[in-house]
Amino acid sequence: MNTATLARPNAARQFLGLRAFMLRLLRPDVASARPSVRQLDKGATVWTAHPLGRVVSCEAGTLWLTFDNELVDVVLEAGQSHRCTKDSKLAIHALAAARVAVA
Repeated sequence: MNTATLARPNAARQFLGLRAFMLRLLRPDVASARPSVRQLDKGATVWTAHPLGRVVSCEAGTLWLTFDNELVDVVLEAGQSHRCTKDSKLAIHALAAARVAVA
């Protein structure tokens, strides 16, 4: 087996991830869908299975966003938002009572 054969699956996976991201951005049902708004009590956590291309907005309170197998977490205060560039499972945790919108 040569090194080109070993490198191919990673390149294919990256291409498929980019393709999925672009398709989600271009899908009219995702772009025009109303955001899902949810009230979270302090300490509550909700999960999003496929967040790629979605925007998480903190409308009130403080949120902690953490992606499975990712080193960087995101903290959002009221009025801030984050566009997800990864498709790994996302945990949205309320550090204080919060209202979150996911579009």
